[in-house]
Amino acid sequence: MLSFLRTGELGPLKLGLTMREVSELLGPPAWWTDGGSVAPVPLLWGYRPFLEVLFGREPPYLLETIKVMRLPAAGRKYVQIARLRMDRDGFHDEMRPSDFLRRQVWAEVDALIVGRQNGSNPIIDICTNKTRLVWSMSITGEEMLQRQSDSGLSEAAYMARRDQLSDGFLGIYSSRSPKLDRAPLHGWSNFTSDQYLALIGSAETNAE
Repeated sequence: MLSFLRTGELGPLKLGLTMREVSELLGPPAWWTDGGSVAPVPLLWGYRPFLEVLFGREPPYLLETIKVMRLPAAGRKYVQIARLRMDRDGFHDEMRPSDFLRRQVWAEVDALIVGRQNGSNPIIDICTNKTRLVWSMSITGEEMLQRQSDSGLSEAAYMARRDQLSDGFLGIYSSRSPKLDRAPLHGWSNFTSDQYLALIGSAETNAE
């Protein structure tokens, strides 16, 4: 997992492999779909419960996106992904964005930003030039944050609460341009890791 976060490569699985090479590496998928494409072959393959891969629309159908759909539970050291065995490196399914950022894993990573979507799509993400990690909030969390915001929250308190309520992990994506994969592309506030953690930390300190 640690190597995937830093490089966008999941062991031998990396962008640019052909569909045949991926098939030989991982074996047949548990499911596949055309993804709305007119291509004569299915382009989106899934390997339950952790992995999806997406291929380009033209032959030789090169691998364009690797997605680890979910994180393993805290009690497991290794997870099996098709024919690959992955060490989770201490990452688990209850971690929030700040939990990831506080891990000492980013020193070798370029251009890391933390994004907050300001529109109707309540998402926080972490983007590097190799990977994108995405979290959402539940409807209950959105409603709770809105009620608290209506009562008055500082920017730091708002971000700390939003981080805490971001319990819907939507996956780690490896692609050629992770930041350009955002949907929508506009309406984001971006922070460095230090800026984001400083906001969260100041709110937590004041709460204490």
